[in-house]
Amino acid sequence: MDDYMEGCPTCETWGQERSSTILENNLARASFADSYREGHCVVTVKRHMISASSLNVDEHVAVFDLITKVSKALEEKYSARKTYLLVIGDGDKFQHLHFHLIPKHRNLPSMGVYCFQKLFEVEPNRTTPDSEKKTIAAELKGMIDSSQR
Repeated sequence: MDDYMEGCPTCETWGQERSSTILENNLARASFADSYREGHCVVTVKRHMISASSLNVDEHVAVFDLITKVSKALEEKYSARKTYLLVIGDGDKFQHLHFHLIPKHRNLPSMGVYCFQKLFEVEPNRTTPDSEKKTIAAELKGMIDSSQR
């Protein structure tokens, strides 16, 4: 595997056969995890990286192709309203970019309630004035525009 990282559990076990693999392409793999909620799946990038900002165009297409296909299958299998997509990846054990797909079961509460409730316990809700949002949005756009030149 290109860009292998010694000490990364994901990189070190990448070549092992997995019975939980759903789909795989040359740049990513989708696996059935069933950890957090019934139907939970994970799409993992093959090249070692920790941030979605490191994805190149081909990896982006390959990853989101798997995300889209698996999400559709999850929604059909579980009669889910949609599929949540989470990218956190800052745990001590899994410093390798991966995307969690979790079906929104019709009989369960929104995951946003859980995610943001915990965040609100740790940090107050931000109340950024619209004028500041506009300024920061323009600054970010400028940074993106200048990096594309």
